Amino acid sequence: MTLYMHTTLAPKQSMPSRIAQSLLGLGLSLSCAMVWAQADGRAAADKPSAGGFIGLGVGSAPAYQGSDQRRTAGRPVGEYRWANGFYLGGRDGLAGFQMNATPQLRLGLALGMDGGRKESDASALAGMGDLEAKATLHASAKFALSEALALSSSLQMGAGSAGKGGLLNVGVGYTLPVGERTRLTLNMGATLANADYMQDYFGVSAAQALASGYSVYTPSSGLRDISAGLSLMHPINRDWMLIGSLTSTTLADSAKRSPLTRSESSQSAFVAVAYNF
Repeated sequence: MTLYMHTTLAPKQSMPSRIAQSLLGLGLSLSCAMVWAQADGRAAADKPSAGGFIGLGVGSAPAYQGSDQRRTAGRPVGEYRWANGFYLGGRDGLAGFQMNATPQLRLGLALGMDGGRKESDASALAGMGDLEAKATLHASAKFALSEALALSSSLQMGAGSAGKGGLLNVGVGYTLPVGERTRLTLNMGATLANADYMQDYFGVSAAQALASGYSVYTPSSGLRDISAGLSLMHPINRDWMLIGSLTSTTLADSAKRSPLTRSESSQSAFVAVAYNF
């Protein structure tokens, strides 16, 4: 995987968009902090305890799905979990609840955020209009096949212009101990999208075609992308930890054929230092 470090300055955005993107970035950064524990079969069996962390990191990612422009920005990270299964922060960015259905199976339900997309995010979006940020509902399941290997799935509903966009992600993670405390997780996944989501993020309507100069494009539902990545969690001491992730994503089918797609493959990276409390 190659990490491209070319960066474009993000244009000025509205306050709701900045808040939504910050929440999404927070969720992504937190997921790399938690993924090693979720892939550990013992994590589902252990009784949860209260606690959290807060920190600061920096991430680099495409300006939008399929963009050849990049953004690099600093982001806060933070999470708090109660022993009863409720949490604030986390991978969905807002609030949720998790429970152990069996020693190996963990189920979750959460409120998340779809950050939308601004026409000003990249030059290739000129004339496409804005997709406003929306609250979304997330359901998830994780099944530990062993102490190191786990399967996961998540369903997101409520994204897009009319709140009808849906995503289904399935993945597998394998955790490797590196030394006494460091955990390195290898993960692979695939994301499927319904027709409403694909039309909002990869399609071009007749009105958008007139404004942008693109041809009308109506993508079908199906596989949006496949991804592979690495996540790292390294406790510096009992109070501080280093977290990081590197992910390579390749668009598939209707998504990669979209006139908005400038790059079929992209890489995203994040690193942060966090304080446990």
